[in-house]
Amino acid sequence: MDYRGMSRGELEDEMERLQRDLADLEEVIGFDLMNTSAHISGRQVRKDEACLAALREQITVVRRLLRRPEDY
Repeated sequence: MDYRGMSRGELEDEMERLQRDLADLEEVIGFDLMNTSAHISGRQVRKDEACLAALREQITVVRRLLRRPEDY
């Protein structure tokens, strides 16, 4: 996603959304790993880790853009 074209307000909204998504995904993964008796494949674990990493990277990008007020 191209965050550079967003206004400061849009970036702040996007940051909130990304953080909610990350918290939700961490909660779901944690529940699956700790509270289910089902076997979780290595493939699914890698997929979950990739999703977490992607969300964290997006948060980092938005955070950097929010720290640069000269762009707005």
